[in-house]
Amino acid sequence: MNKKIAINFIGTGNYLKFFPKYYETFMEYFVPECEKDFFVFTDGELGNDIPDNITIIDASEDFEIDKSHYSSDNWYNLMYNSIGGLRRFGEIKKIEDQLEDYDWYVYFDADMHCCDQLITYEEFFNDDKSFFGVQHPTYSTHWSKFCGHLPFERDEKSLSCVKENDEIDGVYLQGCIWGGKVPKIFTLIDKLDQKIKKDLENNVMAKAHDESHLNRYRIDNFEDFHVLHPSFAKPGDYPDDEFDFSAKMIHSPADKKIILCS
Repeated sequence: MNKKIAINFIGTGNYLKFFPKYYETFMEYFVPECEKDFFVFTDGELGNDIPDNITIIDASEDFEIDKSHYSSDNWYNLMYNSIGGLRRFGEIKKIEDQLEDYDWYVYFDADMHCCDQLITYEEFFNDDKSFFGVQHPTYSTHWSKFCGHLPFERDEKSLSCVKENDEIDGVYLQGCIWGGKVPKIFTLIDKLDQKIKKDLENNVMAKAHDESHLNRYRIDNFEDFHVLHPSFAKPGDYPDDEFDFSAKMIHSPADKKIILCS
């Protein structure tokens, strides 16, 4: 398998603390048959002897983030201003020329890691589709407490709006994993960056931020979008027995707040 995979990590401030486990587990368990390179957006330091397959992208926030900002009370401000929030697509566009030689671009949230089991190319990628995302675990029937409501953006002032009659198959994506074939993924990145900026110019912010725009894009490109099973994004702070699957990847580990605020 000679596929080349570009993996994108965005971790400014304390989010860089997640990278060691992120890198270690994705290197060991995620499509080990493929060549993988990591593009790390950060304002921090990884120390000496950085592996050859890691490229550091200097990235700075528009405002200084301190420990108190990680409170849910400040989530709106973080998403509006941060590189890991609504600014992400504009930042990613800066490295498109460095991604041209890859087969796939993959974005994983910084607070993710693989579980102790191999994930093969065939399990994760679908060569017949240009784009992919992951079904949200707690907005699916795979969660025992699912209420049946999908949180698509309903505000018609937002370019991410999904009206009820626009819904197709009862799938809602989580923004923690997405990507696609190079160069087609550049179209997704550019389109979402444009729509987010247009919304903000009009003083509109989708309630699920970048995730809302990703879901709208999937609906608009439905036939060319591969949906990953929610086992690739099992929330680490939810009990295992609430789901009807075994986790392949963990998103938002149970000790996330401790890591960020330590």
